[in-house]
Amino acid sequence: MRVTFPWGSLLRGVLGTNGNSLAGIARVAKPGAEVRALFSMTERDGLDVAAVIDRAAYEANGMCVVEERDATAGEIAAMGSSWAKRLRAGVERPVTLLRAVRVER
Repeated sequence: MRVTFPWGSLLRGVLGTNGNSLAGIARVAKPGAEVRALFSMTERDGLDVAAVIDRAAYEANGMCVVEERDATAGEIAAMGSSWAKRLRAGVERPVTLLRAVRVER
């Protein structure tokens, strides 16, 4: 499953601060499935959350965060996202890559 440059409640779900959105992501991922998200946010976006992944929220929803790091220019380009191009993601804005795996319950 791939989430590319989410905003609003979906971004909060990816961060783990919106329980309903994160639970929805977990529901559609089969056990063993990888959830891969690229997101970008800066202070000037005026959001009321920090760009910090709540790993405990992922665990509570049956997922394990396996990687969280800066995305490479190649990974950003591979998404083929016109929104990423408009944001100048990876050039003028930091982009985070998150990988999580849905675990058996």
